[in-house]
Amino acid sequence: MGTRRFHAITDFAKYFTTAILVALSLQTSAALAEPAPKTDLFEMSIEELMEVPIATATSRLPQAAGEPSMPVSVITAEDIRSSGLTSIPEILRLAPGVDVLQIDRRKYAVGIRGLHETLSDRVTLLLNGRPCDNPVYGGPDFAGLPVMIEDIERIEIVRGPGSAAWGANATTGVINIVTKKPEDILGGLAKTTITEFGDTYTHLRYAQKQGKWAWKVSAGYEGIKDSDDAVHGNATYNSTMPALNALMGFSAFRPRDFSRNQRFDIEAIKYLSDMTKLSFGIGHSHIEMGDYEMGGYLPMKDMREDHIRSFMRIDAKFDNGASGYLQWNGRFWNANWPQTAIFATRQHELEAQYNFHPAHGHQTSIGASFKWDHFNTTRDTVQQALMSGDPLDEYNAGIFGIHRFKATDRLTLEAQIRADWYSGTHTDISGRATALYSLDNAEKHILRFSAAKAFRAPLASIRKFSTTMLPAAPSLFMINVNAPHNVENEETYSLEAGYTGKLTKQWTLKANAYYQRCEKLIGYRKTTNFLGQTFARADNIDGADSWGIELEMEKRFKAGKIAAWYTYNAFEPDQTNQDFGAFLPAKHKAGLTARFNLPEKWRFNTNYTFVNTTPPNPMTANNTVKASNRLDLTISKEFNRGKNEITFGVRDLLKKTHDSITESIEYAGHEIPGRTFFCSLLCRF
Repeated sequence: MGTRRFHAITDFAKYFTTAILVALSLQTSAALAEPAPKTDLFEMSIEELMEVPIATATSRLPQAAGEPSMPVSVITAEDIRSSGLTSIPEILRLAPGVDVLQIDRRKYAVGIRGLHETLSDRVTLLLNGRPCDNPVYGGPDFAGLPVMIEDIERIEIVRGPGSAAWGANATTGVINIVTKKPEDILGGLAKTTITEFGDTYTHLRYAQKQGKWAWKVSAGYEGIKDSDDAVHGNATYNSTMPALNALMGFSAFRPRDFSRNQRFDIEAIKYLSDMTKLSFGIGHSHIEMGDYEMGGYLPMKDMREDHIRSFMRIDAKFDNGASGYLQWNGRFWNANWPQTAIFATRQHELEAQYNFHPAHGHQTSIGASFKWDHFNTTRDTVQQALMSGDPLDEYNAGIFGIHRFKATDRLTLEAQIRADWYSGTHTDISGRATALYSLDNAEKHILRFSAAKAFRAPLASIRKFSTTMLPAAPSLFMINVNAPHNVENEETYSLEAGYTGKLTKQWTLKANAYYQRCEKLIGYRKTTNFLGQTFARADNIDGADSWGIELEMEKRFKAGKIAAWYTYNAFEPDQTNQDFGAFLPAKHKAGLTARFNLPEKWRFNTNYTFVNTTPPNPMTANNTVKASNRLDLTISKEFNRGKNEITFGVRDLLKKTHDSITESIEYAGHEIPGRTFFCSLLCRF
């Protein structure tokens, strides 16, 4: 595909998106005000909304599962509990289009439609609609979440550009973790899981409601043994730079991927009136873990992280059917990574959103946000990174508008537009336009057509960090990462088509196809001097094209669930050895889930996934990940009138160990255990 064709498709996406957004805006302004229909989701009570399958991560508006403006899959609490899994990245394997690579026993690279590594920031992670990405590097920060698995109500996985709703860096998708509300989980809960390797996952929770107050307290501990202990001292490593082994000290190399994670979370809700409620919470995660090799440097010292996440939010409904909220979200992170840097970050974010009905058949949401980031870095060794201008303060302000219009009995139109100003980069605009058409009066078969534009803003780690690694001799370093002079935002343009069909009362089919054009993708340009030193600097290197299809078939019935999915994700960069700092998507992925409720309160569950070869970052072509098959089996038994449950299971039955996976910034990896038997016990009181 030639350059001219690339630009032609890009221009078409730009003009197509702009035209629909303008048309919808004109149509909205011309509408006559009429009373809002009582059947709108906005007017439903919290209890009524719980009865309707909804997704909030697609557009900030509650939407029925059959009418989302973007492709979305939902993993329910029942799916999670039946799987026996205790790791959010592992749970995400159950959804189509999600790339999950386990780098070691506690570190994962998670992406949607590819471009994923541990420190890649092209997917936005939300917790109840609040951003939870790594404050320095961006990207999903699963380990730092003070969230226990049994507290999750559902996980929404949105595929495709989501910046029009959530701002920068939602260029490939959005993951929204929705937790259970205190009034829905009254009483106490204790659950513990132990594996054959001695890994443990324990969760204690108590929730209560008194008068107009409802609250919950959760505490948990997760302990993971390192790979060497798990495979009885036989873990092997693989070096992608054998000539440097002596310099890197690999004669003493040993996997240090253990972790000990203590989590605490409290949430309270005060119902000020029938129309207003105040909610607030605070969570803390303290992690101690072994370090890992980065850029050839492995200090063999433990890492430490402390995460505090807090929020305060007031929600209100009004007599005219409108609703809105105002919230403050605080995120505080302190980390000591001996091989990288010592961080201290403070993030404060204010956000407001107002939802109303400007006319009959119209739903509108407008809002704004303001974020202040404070960064501070120090170092104990010369290999650790420093941030230029440290301490650093950066600011972000955004405004957004979303409008949904029931144009006819069968046609629904939705427009999203958002503008973001960043003090560290520049102002950018995101947009999405969607048309939903029902093929029948009962709205059981719906077609969707969308065009979208999103962007990725390079964070402080890309723009401000400089470091030197791998001491080969006094004052001589093999790797030097220098802060760039100027890096522009990445841009993604997308065209999408989809179908959602209720084939029968029990069977549902979803089919989606997309084409995405990426511009100004950020990578690292590398040069080497006559001494063998490598110098790397971030830059906008070139673009890429991606396209694919996603198919989901699901049957839910009283006795259980059967679901199958398949995705095809292709990615073609403009240059042969173009650097992305991330893996490319596996072209073929497939999954199957079967759950059966058996007599005498027994339940059987199986999850199977196939992942084709995962291509590496083209600049590091020696870290291709082989194709894999994964099979998980669990069987559970409820007793004591449903108050207790015991589960036996095995994860990754087909593979005893997995080969090492090295990321773009690493020179070495080690194998990790695969097949894992486990047992869990849950008690309610």
